[in-house]
Amino acid sequence: MSTPLWLSALRPVGQCRLEPLMPGSAVLAWYATLEFTRWSPPLGASKLPWSITYGKTQIARDDGTWTVAEIELVRRLREAGWHAGWVDTFGSAPQAWTEWLVKPISLPLSLRASYEAITRAAGSTGGGTPDIIAWQGESLADAVFVEYKGPSDRVRPGQDVWFQGALRHGMSRDQFTVVKWPKMVGPRSARSAPRRV
Repeated sequence: MSTPLWLSALRPVGQCRLEPLMPGSAVLAWYATLEFTRWSPPLGASKLPWSITYGKTQIARDDGTWTVAEIELVRRLREAGWHAGWVDTFGSAPQAWTEWLVKPISLPLSLRASYEAITRAAGSTGGGTPDIIAWQGESLADAVFVEYKGPSDRVRPGQDVWFQGALRHGMSRDQFTVVKWPKMVGPRSARSAPRRV
């Protein structure tokens, strides 16, 4: 089976592959490996507080500033022509990140109805929903979903339940990927003052 073309927008390293979504799952999902460089504050600067980082690992951008993986993935999808956003299921992301977030209520009506139906059927209050939604049309068939996993993270049972529900609602496995950053590279210090996007 060939890799879905949209996955190239995420800039994976190596081949994307179909694997069980999690150990013991009957569902196959696309896995893509990415590389990021961990960002470090300039020498002598304090560690950034949780209120600014949301507890997320900071990664270095090419210009020496920092971002987080979820925002970088949204940025890449938007650069490739998708409407995209990170679904902040906890609702506490820093205000500076607003432009990178999407609330399900703001999705196109048909896509929103499908997303909400899948989430309801999964019995999820957000814990199993994918991190990122991207779309190029109005319906579920026009959307893709990205679940990001950092070096010490793994797919949880609620995510398996959500994805199985999405398949029952007509989503193709080619519309979903787990993006994995398997190991940290770096750190790289900022060349200038930190920026929060």
